[in-house]
Amino acid sequence: MSNFLLVVSPDRASADGERIYRRGCDLAKQLRFPAPCDEVASGSIRAVFFPRPNGTGALIAKDRNSGSWLLVIGNWFHAQGYGSGDETRLLARVLEVGIERVAQELEGFYVLVFADAHSRQVVVMTDIVGSCHAFSRSWEGTTLISSSSLLLAAYGATEIDSVSCQEFLYTGIIYGNRTLYRQVAKIGSAQILRVGEDGPIQTQGYWQVAEVESGSLDDKTAVESLGGSLIAAAKKISGVYKNPVCDLTGGFDSRAVVSAFLSAGVRFSTTVSGADGSADVRVAGELASIAGLPHQHFPSAGPNRFAQVKDALYFTDGEYDLVDYARIFQTHRHLSQNFDISVNGSFGEVARGYWWELLYPSAGARKPIDVRMLAQRRYAAYPYESKWVADSSRINLVSHLSSVISKANAGYENLPNTTQLDHLYLEMRMQHWQGRIASSTQRHWPCLSPFLFRTVLESMLRSSVHLRRRSLLIRRLLPQLQPALAGHPLEHGFPAVPVTWKTWYKFWPIPVLYGEKVLSRIGKILGVLGSRHGLQGGAPRMQLWNDEEVQTLLDVRRMALCESIDIDRPALADFLARSRQSDFAYSDQWARMLTVEHVLQTLRSIR
Repeated sequence: MSNFLLVVSPDRASADGERIYRRGCDLAKQLRFPAPCDEVASGSIRAVFFPRPNGTGALIAKDRNSGSWLLVIGNWFHAQGYGSGDETRLLARVLEVGIERVAQELEGFYVLVFADAHSRQVVVMTDIVGSCHAFSRSWEGTTLISSSSLLLAAYGATEIDSVSCQEFLYTGIIYGNRTLYRQVAKIGSAQILRVGEDGPIQTQGYWQVAEVESGSLDDKTAVESLGGSLIAAAKKISGVYKNPVCDLTGGFDSRAVVSAFLSAGVRFSTTVSGADGSADVRVAGELASIAGLPHQHFPSAGPNRFAQVKDALYFTDGEYDLVDYARIFQTHRHLSQNFDISVNGSFGEVARGYWWELLYPSAGARKPIDVRMLAQRRYAAYPYESKWVADSSRINLVSHLSSVISKANAGYENLPNTTQLDHLYLEMRMQHWQGRIASSTQRHWPCLSPFLFRTVLESMLRSSVHLRRRSLLIRRLLPQLQPALAGHPLEHGFPAVPVTWKTWYKFWPIPVLYGEKVLSRIGKILGVLGSRHGLQGGAPRMQLWNDEEVQTLLDVRRMALCESIDIDRPALADFLARSRQSDFAYSDQWARMLTVEHVLQTLRSIR
């Protein structure tokens, strides 16, 4: 399903609740949501479901005897073998054993809403990483919850959060429970939120990284556990979605997913995006040929018309770079015409001790992480300009993100530093960056990573520090699942197998690779290399500047951004003037500024 809106009003104000609910439906129409496909009202609780633009998605499951109901967005799978599309059965299970028990039985990427007619409460539950996004707002004494932060912001009297806005403009990500708007909050990971007539009354977590005992599996068992859980996940996905397509690149993670699907013996196809002749595209085609899989390649071209950028607002709420998502959407729009679900390898980095190189030489030690080092080298590592924000409002990004990391890491300081980094990687990067992309894509069609399944994620987290360093866990897994795919070189030229006396000579490209990585990171920090939008001089930016609507939108004299946060207009005018040049170093930041301005102008036009 695409989007939902939940309105919980005080019982004494049911008429106001109906008015506020109808306002939300009208705002959704103005924001170009598809017409509602289902709605329900029980006492002071009202909910509406909006389908995907193509009309797909489940309806609200209702129990006639009790009056309770349930809705779910995203993709969920129950331990008893059923999943998305069987919400009626899931509702019966919730009524039988309760939401806390069901929380332990579900896997996947989802937000679940359950209205309990007996207690007259609504329960909102997020997945273990909070990757499928949901938001809350209080409006005229009524609690509003939705999968769309933009819809909640459109209710009115919304102020831009200057800190969140700067986070987004400088990094492309908004952290914590904040959104672009002061009045709208993101619901966190692994949460069970209960909402009654007088607003949220209880929030509890049902899963956290700290509860998973790191290193509790010996190496042989860890490899077997990860392989078995990945194959089981592939079978669960194919049991619900009969025609999946899996991303396939030259790296480890997508290769592991494809190997699991092959080992599961299920039907699927593969796809890759990227420039003709790139290593990823070449290796992906070779792997698909080895496995005998149907394979499609899509060039990764950015949008050249502002209309394409504007269309991305419906999917992203403006909390992801619209220019970049317009590019991503082109691929998903084509794939969705022939397949049922997009499967990717996100979260697979956890198996490879992602970012653990920052802990050298004491990986696994029980000591606090150097949060400032982490902020500087990973979260605030890429070039940006901030001098157009007035001194009184400008944040020091490294100091600010150090505080964000410290807050997110609270309670983990005495655990192994590898556990701390795993937690921060999931809680900050994957929940907010990857989750924003996935939450945007699920509004168009189903998308999922098997590595997000709880059984798979816990298998990775329970593996030893030694096994997860240098991708050894995946290197040992791949030959057991699909030896032919494991032996084929990665995009960097060496194979996806462990280094042994029989294979060492195949790893000669590694020194070259690390040298290139060092140069690449230095280049990005100095702003002399291309942005995410490609080395073509930020081609989408140059083409979009030719659009009169973009020129009007980014006219400093009329920009809504200048009225929302404290801006030095001459400095901003200089930034935008330089952005018209082909050698401009901040294409990503320019695209994010275009995103924020379009969001603000959209809200202004609605109000």
